[in-house]
Amino acid sequence: MTLEEKLELFRDSAIAEASHQSSVMLAQYRQTLEKIYQSRIEQAQQEAETYIITETDRIRREHNRNLSMEQNKIKRDMGEKHYQVKEKIFAQVTGMLIRYKSQPEYIESLVRHIRRILDMVQNNPVTIYVDASDEKLIPELEKRCGVKLSVGPREFLGGVRAAVPSKNILIDYSYASRLEEEKNNFII
Repeated sequence: MTLEEKLELFRDSAIAEASHQSSVMLAQYRQTLEKIYQSRIEQAQQEAETYIITETDRIRREHNRNLSMEQNKIKRDMGEKHYQVKEKIFAQVTGMLIRYKSQPEYIESLVRHIRRILDMVQNNPVTIYVDASDEKLIPELEKRCGVKLSVGPREFLGGVRAAVPSKNILIDYSYASRLEEEKNNFII
């Protein structure tokens, strides 16, 4: 073999070896890039799933918070309406009680309550109070019941109250107390 043939063979052999090494290195580089690409895709999918879960939870929490705020507003509004209706009803009832006080049945009611108090306290000393608005009825009530009556220190919308100091008892047949009791127990 001649020198040129040898050089040609060496050159072909070197080029083939370099091509082979280049192909191997290129395949390894391509494989590495493929792994990195797959890893990035998986990471991006995981991040997207995490983002979707996080955002879904945030939206759900925000929705629940908004729903809760709206429910509380509705409850407050209903409570306010109930209060307004209740106040209106009891204002009407108070007006009806005031009108009732001008009826003869009111005097009869006072006489019954005074007699009931006298029966309850028996022979114990008692102070019976009428409302200041009923002061003009005291002479008639004292005459019909045979007991001294006093005007109460506080207004109580009608009815009677009695104090038995020896037993430390307060008997309350006042309309204000009954009205307040009904108002507290009233449910719409």
